[in-house]
Amino acid sequence: MSEEWVTMQEAANRLKVNRNKISRLASRGAIKSRENPLDARVRLVDLIEIRALFEKYGSRLGDDEDE
Repeated sequence: MSEEWVTMQEAANRLKVNRNKISRLASRGAIKSRENPLDARVRLVDLIEIRALFEKYGSRLGDDEDE
């Protein structure tokens, strides 16, 4: 399986969603994330994995009921 690791912000920009949505998915374990070797404060996510999830479940994936 291919991987394209980008920052959460970059993934959010490319998918036109809020960065918090990407962060929620990662913290819930719905998507893989890893530490950025260049900056430990920034987490990286696999854009290809997230795109596949959004294609399967739609962009509302990860939304909280109270939003």
